[in-house]
Amino acid sequence: MITPKYEWKKQDLPEKENVDEIATELGLSPLVTEILVARGQDTVAKIKRFLEPTSESFYDPYQLFDMQRAIERIQDAIVNEEHITVYGDYDVDGLTSTAIMYEALLQLGADVDYYIPDRFQDGYGPNKEVYARLLEQGTELLVTVDNGVAGLEAITYAKEQGLDVIVTDHHELPAQLPPAYAVIHPRHPKGDYPFADLSGAGVAFKMAQAMLEEIPEDFLDLAALGTIADLVSLTDENRALAKFGLVALENTLRPGLLALYELAGLNEKEITEQTVGFTLAPRLNAIGRMQHAQIGVELLTTLDEERAQELAKKAQALNAKRQEIVEKITTEALAKVAKAPGHLVDVVAGTDWHEGVLGIVASRLVEKTGRPAVVLNLANGEAKGSGRSVEAFHLFDALDGHREFLESFGGHHMACGVTVLQTNIEKLQQILDTEAKHQKLDQAKAQALAIVSSLSLSEVDLNLLDELAKLAPFGTGNELPLFEINDHQVVSAKAIGKNNDHLRLELKNGATEITALAFGVKEELPELLQAPADIQFVASLAKNEWRGQVKPQLLIKDLSLAEKHAKVVIERKVKLTQEMFLRPVTYGFFNPQLAQKLRPHLPALAQCLVFDKNLTTTDLDELVLVDLPANLTQLEFVLKRVRPKTMRVHFYTKKQEVLLPTRAEFGKVYKLMQRYQKITFPDDLAALAKTCALEDDQALLILKVFFEAGFVTINKGILSFNASAKAHRLEDTPSYQSQRAKQQVVATLLKSDEGTLKHWLSARS
Repeated sequence: MITPKYEWKKQDLPEKENVDEIATELGLSPLVTEILVARGQDTVAKIKRFLEPTSESFYDPYQLFDMQRAIERIQDAIVNEEHITVYGDYDVDGLTSTAIMYEALLQLGADVDYYIPDRFQDGYGPNKEVYARLLEQGTELLVTVDNGVAGLEAITYAKEQGLDVIVTDHHELPAQLPPAYAVIHPRHPKGDYPFADLSGAGVAFKMAQAMLEEIPEDFLDLAALGTIADLVSLTDENRALAKFGLVALENTLRPGLLALYELAGLNEKEITEQTVGFTLAPRLNAIGRMQHAQIGVELLTTLDEERAQELAKKAQALNAKRQEIVEKITTEALAKVAKAPGHLVDVVAGTDWHEGVLGIVASRLVEKTGRPAVVLNLANGEAKGSGRSVEAFHLFDALDGHREFLESFGGHHMACGVTVLQTNIEKLQQILDTEAKHQKLDQAKAQALAIVSSLSLSEVDLNLLDELAKLAPFGTGNELPLFEINDHQVVSAKAIGKNNDHLRLELKNGATEITALAFGVKEELPELLQAPADIQFVASLAKNEWRGQVKPQLLIKDLSLAEKHAKVVIERKVKLTQEMFLRPVTYGFFNPQLAQKLRPHLPALAQCLVFDKNLTTTDLDELVLVDLPANLTQLEFVLKRVRPKTMRVHFYTKKQEVLLPTRAEFGKVYKLMQRYQKITFPDDLAALAKTCALEDDQALLILKVFFEAGFVTINKGILSFNASAKAHRLEDTPSYQSQRAKQQVVATLLKSDEGTLKHWLSARS
């Protein structure tokens, strides 16, 4: 049985009254407003600031502690023609931080170069030996970007040698800060910066803003790359950086980026946060994973188009090689995990496993198994690699108290780098399993997956996608909305992809036909393809553009195969007959008056079950649903509590269906009331209906809605037009919502085909 990898947790939606007021004032859909309010954007002012960042969204850089001191030192260095070195890092955030700082200093006329540490020789962050070499080469001022706060030893050495170091960083602050000339950090213990979650590129951008005395628009493309790739919170100032930066990326003149776009097959006018995260960032990261990353900064800063093409091809080739190596090691690592079951944390090691990609492999293992993983390369008697974790297991805490067994170690809650002697690998496994028990990982639930709400397939359209797009760019703190998709029939299911490791579902609900894609489900495919109708899933909404046509599609985030459901027999009835009540089974009623009327006609051994709010969980052999519920929520409530082996549905109703009037029809009646001001009720109802080409029931519904909205008043049978009524959404009135609910009942339970109705009922039983 295929079960979800995550715990599906529906979002707590805010009070409807507050949402409706905000939605009306801002012209947003209720769904988008609900999402915003639930995410803390709970006032009109906050939402405006969130959706429409401006130049005022960028804080004064001098609010960062030590900024004034750092700027004055740089100005002195430029005046005195001192040689400045920007000391960066080899990931995307580090490369873009370096490029921003380097170009800003160049604009000021500084004598400046940059240095990117070698992942395999220098390691991460400040390095005493590298600092010594830079001193020998003439560096007189060192500016770190995306690193430095943990460089106590190296920066102490630099100070002893008379080398000033300005640190710009955003990583976790140590107990003791290094003795740098200045430390620029959004969470500096002596500072009070309004936003704590800047990336390394974001901090470098603020430094450039202070140096250049204006918002450096030329660096917005780089700042967006670093901010999005580093998975920092995309809220507040970071949202402004990302939103403006994505526009800058669409219009960039950087030859290196344009060359990358071309090689990756990207349309430069359609760059999104997804493009950055899944296309651009991996190519830039691949440089530092596979070799020295110094050329990464050159790629971002060169003005030579020929050189840009050369470097972009290099990045493309390195990324392709990285992908190939990751796939190979992941396959080998998964095989090792399968041979050693029973661990709470997986520790795997292999020879000739490229150290630059072991973090990615560990992440792949976590995705596949749901367990933390440490992946190690064996060489020269040591095992060196990376670990990745889950929310329920603090990886750093687990290893921090066992440093006597570790040759080197560093990290945080969700990730670590570690080196042990090969003879201590088994000890490392024992330590992690023991610590996992201490942290009660074996009792932890699956990681939560936030779901905005459930959607019927028929509700998924391009209008909804356009509404949700107002929330972009998505990322940490502003996650891509996920929905549980219901009310669909699986028309076809097949494996796709070069290695047949993805799933494509063709779904249908009435006239709505949508494709759903699930990636990386090769192991689960045989079981999924055997019972596609039983697949339940959570998905995000996306656009699929093909040959000039744009259609919505679903990207499945998590799925499961539903447990076996009740056998459903569809026998919809338009009238009641004695033959419907001959068998000694349980007959269920939504209408208590109908139940009271029919109870005497049921067989002696039959059960009569009236569905009310006190309904308890009940197991039955067979349940007959006699009549129609007032709304779908009522039916879903029943299906969660009554568990029959067989469910027979009649869904009888004697009421005629009242079609919900269109907006134009509401408008006709409104204009008529505005013209005549008063009508006598109910005497004039038929004439009003005829004048507006409506059924009597439709006209009555419109007048009820107008009364509830305050557009008309009634006194002694006289309906009067209320010219002073405030604006009010008709869709929010009780009568409109009740009628819409009834129409949903009719569409879902009476007008759907048998296959769609069976699937709808089975998915909820």
